Amino acid sequence: MSDKEPGVPPSKTSSETPVPVVEGRGIVKRFGGTQAVDDVSISVVPGEVHGLVGENGAGKSTLMRVLAGVLTPTEGEVLIGGQPLDPGDTRAALDAGVSLVHQELSLVPEMTVAENILLGSTPTRAGVIDGRTQRRIARAALEEIGVTVDLDEPISRLSVAMRQFVEIARAIARQPRVLILDEPTATLTPAETDHLLATLQRLADTDLAILYISHRIPEIFALCDRVTVLRDGKLVIADEIGNYTPDSMVKHMVGRELQLDMEHRRVEPEHGEVMLSARGLKAPDVNDVDLDVRAGEIVGLGGLVGAGRTEIVRAMLGADPRTGGETTVTLDGRRRRIGGYRSAVHAGIAYIPEERRTDGLSLTMTVSDNIALPNRSSLSKGFVLQRRRIAEFARSLAETVNLRPPEIEREVGQFSGGNQQKVVIAKWLGRRPDVIVLDEPTRGVDVGAKAEIHRLIRELADDGAAVLVVSSDLPELLELSDTIHVVRDGRIVGVLPGVGTDEAAVMALAAGQQEVDAA
Repeated sequence: MSDKEPGVPPSKTSSETPVPVVEGRGIVKRFGGTQAVDDVSISVVPGEVHGLVGENGAGKSTLMRVLAGVLTPTEGEVLIGGQPLDPGDTRAALDAGVSLVHQELSLVPEMTVAENILLGSTPTRAGVIDGRTQRRIARAALEEIGVTVDLDEPISRLSVAMRQFVEIARAIARQPRVLILDEPTATLTPAETDHLLATLQRLADTDLAILYISHRIPEIFALCDRVTVLRDGKLVIADEIGNYTPDSMVKHMVGRELQLDMEHRRVEPEHGEVMLSARGLKAPDVNDVDLDVRAGEIVGLGGLVGAGRTEIVRAMLGADPRTGGETTVTLDGRRRRIGGYRSAVHAGIAYIPEERRTDGLSLTMTVSDNIALPNRSSLSKGFVLQRRRIAEFARSLAETVNLRPPEIEREVGQFSGGNQQKVVIAKWLGRRPDVIVLDEPTRGVDVGAKAEIHRLIRELADDGAAVLVVSSDLPELLELSDTIHVVRDGRIVGVLPGVGTDEAAVMALAAGQQEVDAA
């Protein structure tokens, strides 16, 4: 283990330490009462590929957005080429040579490949777009990363992987001094990933500085010269990659003692018949998945960002189209095939989506009206909704989920994130589901709401419901799950018992350090 001071780069080829292309000193970033980054220093020198790793929520993406001028640090400073960057000045960072490729792509679907690559820096001549120059620069950027695509093709017609390459070409077209990549291989196949890693190594050989965020440990060891590990927003290590092994890296990423709620842990719960079953499930980003969830069982789906967990769930429920396989559900003791999402709902399945604000709620409607949406048939007489019945129904469910304040005629958008999630759960509890699927059930909620949602999930399973939970929160996954299915690259790569499994075991599977029989 090196004893160099964290954040101080080694000399690559000379006795003098080169001036970092980008450097963050003592970066702190708070969002309200949440401290996302806590006194972190990091630097990247010319020709270096610097890896940044950590669990989901460790603060990696926030730190990168601060370095790129997208966010203003609460404390600390950013330097580009040794010169201070005005806090939160994205344009100044771009002009100084910092290009950031976000995890969430920012391309315009209706525009062409060439137009997207030059978006924000479109060349003009006499006030008119210079199409010839635009195409020349776009073609050169694509050639730089070894990708061939029709420059006139609308982005909406490209695969997700090709869109990722176009986003990288857009960053390269700015001729950056430092390229920051946030989980760039999350949507790529292994072959596409190998191509990208080779391209990045070649770019680094031209003295481009690269800051590379990834959960995928093999990629970090294949590509990076140095690595910085964040945990809970804090700097854990910053050193040369040769001083670590994949196993030690995982331990640094996990690092903390497990804080499981053992007092409420379900120990050897009784499971009934298979209620929800997928066989040979295939869809975009889903590769031949078999999965069973039994009555009274909580099955956890673990994995890293981009692993395909949500895609598996949506394909199972018919919310997204499948390309192969089938899903069945048990209703009144009989197996029924799930064709589309409507049939899943009619068969007694409740789905709590990952994006509650866009997919789970109508924020301008009241709590009672949101709760009534999937329960209209039981709350109407003829074709007329019964307002008194709706109010009584909503009030009872608000009490069940401990909505605070219990104001059912208040707009949902005026509640906190935790209470909004309670409303999503409440509206589906009204249907008394036999199967409930929850995608990131406590993302963005406070500690108190999280404990209450965990209680609800356990009670559902104790009452005989089959429960499937997708979560990026490892302690949550370990506390809730009777069985954990670990997902990587759209397939289940291992099945672990809830009892006796630790975070390191899940991370080792998720990051590709281990694989066990998923049968």
